[in-house]
Amino acid sequence: MGIHDRDLLTGKSKLDIAIMRLREFCTGRRVLCAFSGGKDSQCCYHLLKDAGIPFTPQYSITRFEPPEALDFIRAQYPDCEIRRGYKMSLVDEIEYRGLPNRWFRWCCESKHKKQAGFDIAVIGVRAAESNRRAANWRTFGRKADGLFYVCPVFDWTEAEVWEYLDERNIPHCRLYDEGYTRIGCVCCPLASHHMRADSVRWPKFAKVLYLGHTRNWKRAMSRGGVTKSGKPFKMLEFGTPLAAFEHWLDTGRTVPDAGVPGGDEPCLFAGTGFSESDGASKGETT
Repeated sequence: MGIHDRDLLTGKSKLDIAIMRLREFCTGRRVLCAFSGGKDSQCCYHLLKDAGIPFTPQYSITRFEPPEALDFIRAQYPDCEIRRGYKMSLVDEIEYRGLPNRWFRWCCESKHKKQAGFDIAVIGVRAAESNRRAANWRTFGRKADGLFYVCPVFDWTEAEVWEYLDERNIPHCRLYDEGYTRIGCVCCPLASHHMRADSVRWPKFAKVLYLGHTRNWKRAMSRGGVTKSGKPFKMLEFGTPLAAFEHWLDTGRTVPDAGVPGGDEPCLFAGTGFSESDGASKGETT
């Protein structure tokens, strides 16, 4: 079924319904379009245009995004606000906080904070992306911080998203042409099965991460290998900063594996200002 095929009962197409959702929930409200430069958020952006709804597109920088994504946003969506919610350089933050890992994702903090001045956010969540998204999200709802959201393409398939973009000749980020099916963060610990490949694809970024990591290692050593609370830095059990970094690239973890559960949960909302609490997707790349 395509976006123009009409339902036998309602007589409306998926495209009609998506635009109706936006008009019903967003008319007369201050609208944030959570933009990532990926295909789903592109759909939301252009559907808002189709619906005639005034809105503010916004991308929240994490400092882990692929440069191709930022270049694409700046070139194709110059009206998109680029929000910087961090206060330190990436190297300095890794030095003081360590590499982000599967249970301590400080890398996402700057984009999780509620943005003042908006009544509702438009998000490109789709149920077809994973069972957990289908179960935990709805077309319309309210986030824990009180901000309402609407997902206009919640019931669309990936093919229907591309149908919408392609029939309008809307450009897309070139990473899709390289085989990526998602545009997310580089070396995301929630997608550990791609971290090693990411470090090869973006070697300069990997060097920045390693530089911050070596400084964090030295800081841990200078404190006698224990935290302020007197607990040992388990990272030091790897023996060298390189061994710990290599382990992180393979697993997304900064401590030895004993007793640690597995399973990858790619981040859905990299750069959009929302959390990735909906969980794992099926066969996605970052």
